[in-house]
Amino acid sequence: MSRIVIDGSIGEGGGQILRTALFMSALLTIPVEIKNIRIKRKPKGLKKQHLGVIKALKYITNAKVEGDYEGSTSLVFEPKTLKSGAYRINLETAGSISLFFQTVLPLSFFVPKRFLIAVKGGTDVENAPTVDWVQNVFLPILEPLANKVSFRVIRRGFYPEGGGFVSLQVESKLQYPLYGLDEIRTFARSHLKIEKNSQGRIEKIRGISVAHKHLQERKVAERQRLGAIEFIKEKLGRKASISNFYVDADCLGTSVTLWIKDDKGNILGSDSKGKKGKLAEIVGKEAAEKLIEDWESGATVDRHLADHLIPILAIVGGTIKVPKFTSHLLTNIEVVKHFVGDIFEIDQSEGLVSAKV
Repeated sequence: MSRIVIDGSIGEGGGQILRTALFMSALLTIPVEIKNIRIKRKPKGLKKQHLGVIKALKYITNAKVEGDYEGSTSLVFEPKTLKSGAYRINLETAGSISLFFQTVLPLSFFVPKRFLIAVKGGTDVENAPTVDWVQNVFLPILEPLANKVSFRVIRRGFYPEGGGFVSLQVESKLQYPLYGLDEIRTFARSHLKIEKNSQGRIEKIRGISVAHKHLQERKVAERQRLGAIEFIKEKLGRKASISNFYVDADCLGTSVTLWIKDDKGNILGSDSKGKKGKLAEIVGKEAAEKLIEDWESGATVDRHLADHLIPILAIVGGTIKVPKFTSHLLTNIEVVKHFVGDIFEIDQSEGLVSAKV
């Protein structure tokens, strides 16, 4: 099969191009070459967290790989069939476990029999969703594809030390690998429907406020929770149910993750992370502001989920209503087109992204 070549400098030019291209390549068993990887970033090229994704997919697909080293700006990935098994990946320091799962989580549902992976890295770090967002917003969308899923946050990892630990186990509906886009689509569409054209009525607003155990005396988790609850009450007139707890970790850190679920099954989430000098109440308020901003736009997915669902839409078809057309979102669409053709329809005035398959 001929190799697809993708320019990693297009659009926003970040690591998401790599993650999406690798997901599509591994799922469809299509060789891919990615050039100019993160060429506009400093430092440019692959970082340790990207190498963790490549390493995992190399194991899962028994792929032939060239250019998989730190700082590399070009990668060749030639996958074979997805195979069941148990895997362990260390992203080192605080590489984002959530961004790792942007690729590996949806792919795991197409691995036959049983799939288990344990990942070490950062669970609550800047420029990435929290693992609580993955568990409570992204995972529920994909869950119908499997017989059983277990996603466990075993240990938290904050920036800069990391050291967090998360495990994923998927018991597949598949006993044998799928071959080709048609087989994959037939399976996926029989279990998953993504028709998210409009919002329903809010059913619940939930959240998690997390802080290192050494911050308990200052009641940081409680104050983050209160900051979120008060802002949501003021803007939406509703009481959010937010739990707070303290954790052990290799360094200090905090986060708040929130999500809304409506009666049409839509889930939108948001998060905010704490840092030295930032009031705990502000951390909670920021998460609430982002959640309400996305909800009040009329969207059926949040700003992160929009990016994450583009490759899934390419497989099952359907429609999502996004809060805004970001560079990340538009770039992701362009990457996916390389593998499935020009199947997307965009209505910027209504915020709709549809895939016709």
